[in-house]
Amino acid sequence: MQTDYSKLSEKILELAEKFGENGAFLINHKGETVLSTVYGKNLSTEEPIEKESRYLLPLECSSVLALCAFILIDEGKLRLSDKISKFIPEFEHADKITVRHLLSGKSGIRDFYFGEIRRTLDDDEEYRGLSDIDRRKKDMELYLRDYSFETVLNSIKGKELEHEPGTSGDFSASNTVFLKEIIERVSGLSAREFIKLNIFEKLGIENTEIGISEKALPLYALFRNEEHIVFNTENTDYPFFTTTVPDLEKLMLGIFEHRLFSEKIWKAATKFDSDNMGLCFENLNGYPVFYFDFESFSPVIFYFDKKNDFCWFWATPSCPKYIMEGDNKYLTFSKETRMEIEPIFTLPENTKMVPYGSKNWRQATALEIRPDQREFVSGALETIAYACAHKNHKLFVETEGGKAVGLLELSIDRKKGDYYIETVIIDRRYQGRGFGKFMLRFAVDYLKKAGAKKLSIGVNRFNIPAQRLYKSVGFKEDCVYEEGIFMTQILSED
Repeated sequence: MQTDYSKLSEKILELAEKFGENGAFLINHKGETVLSTVYGKNLSTEEPIEKESRYLLPLECSSVLALCAFILIDEGKLRLSDKISKFIPEFEHADKITVRHLLSGKSGIRDFYFGEIRRTLDDDEEYRGLSDIDRRKKDMELYLRDYSFETVLNSIKGKELEHEPGTSGDFSASNTVFLKEIIERVSGLSAREFIKLNIFEKLGIENTEIGISEKALPLYALFRNEEHIVFNTENTDYPFFTTTVPDLEKLMLGIFEHRLFSEKIWKAATKFDSDNMGLCFENLNGYPVFYFDFESFSPVIFYFDKKNDFCWFWATPSCPKYIMEGDNKYLTFSKETRMEIEPIFTLPENTKMVPYGSKNWRQATALEIRPDQREFVSGALETIAYACAHKNHKLFVETEGGKAVGLLELSIDRKKGDYYIETVIIDRRYQGRGFGKFMLRFAVDYLKKAGAKKLSIGVNRFNIPAQRLYKSVGFKEDCVYEEGIFMTQILSED
């Protein structure tokens, strides 16, 4: 299927303006940059973001350190099954924790920062006397420190583990510090030296510097989804690196094409648990996602689609805002852009119809119909609410590769012999690809097995595409009214 990237670029710029975003967006397909765009402005100078703009990223965040660990595993110097007592014997719980636990965020090690340092601030009278926004600034100042392993170890010394290692995925800043210490003890190099030699130089990343460049865009946190507050990085010793969009693309491709670590490690890292977590990768709607975690947000996110040889990222110097739609729907730039990109290569190949339930309700409620279809069909939320309120109604979610693409509502009344296809929704981004026909064939087969001898469905007289779809699976016009058409299909003459 041919993709019009110019239209996709227009949509991304439209979303960036809607959310007030600033930064860069890039898509690579089969090793070729097919879309690269920038948007927004430097919040400090009011000047537009440019293609040459430079971004400040955390050098020793958990994701970058995970890359280092993967490299050492490939070299045979580290194993996922190694107990960390092999490298950090002075930690009292080290014999219970493995390298895998650290990489998956399931070590149980108490969080030295949020669980100790930040928690004790609440007992500080001066801190409590500050305004909410000044407390937020103090938090940011406290975060921008390069806490040594000795400091971290002493802060959690004598503390019990938060949980049994491997049983929970609670975030702990301590995992990152422990992982860094292991990398340095195993390699004999500082983490910065290791990253420079084994990642940047290996991938030909030439326009990136370790440290804070004066040309870098300032980093901003977000206060109560309203006000951006700049991180004061003038005197910090926090480990950053300053990079460009082309160098970020090289890093993304280095991960994607297994030039940093082997395919074997990739498979292990992207083997996701029931919480959709892997080893520093997260499963987001079927895609492995790689975050550069920094305080309360991720300045860069890599998305990977191995099946279609497709990957993309967005970079931003400021914590993104969200928009509330209705009472319970949070819209974010990252999610909305992802949902525009996901359908590009999504065709009916491994399509399934699964019952609506706890595992897919979030995706199902996010399904959208086209604006010009709103007069013909109910939206996803209304359909779900109506079906859940009627015991004879059944809901199914249509999925493709783990992504929800449609919603089906059926009405079954065996006593009366009524079998009705109530609602058929195909998300606006997946229409015209055959998902509707697949769903209707499933509906016909399901109702037939349930005992239906005759099926009924209603359609607006002016909804011509839907009429064509229903006719393509055997429905015929029965009654024609002023606004609607009643269509039926005979399954048995008995």
